[in-house]
Amino acid sequence: MSKDKKQQENGSMATSFEEVQELGKQMEKRREETELEEVGREQDPEQFDDE
Repeated sequence: MSKDKKQQENGSMATSFEEVQELGKQMEKRREETELEEVGREQDPEQFDDE
């Protein structure tokens, strides 16, 4: 995705196949909890609906 494109709102769907491919690359680079701990970072807390 080029930087000159308008930033999408949080929670919006991918609008093109190129955007889907870029999101896939980001997911591949995602670190596991143990990898985050090694560099002194913390994983985002899980969120649940109280239903």
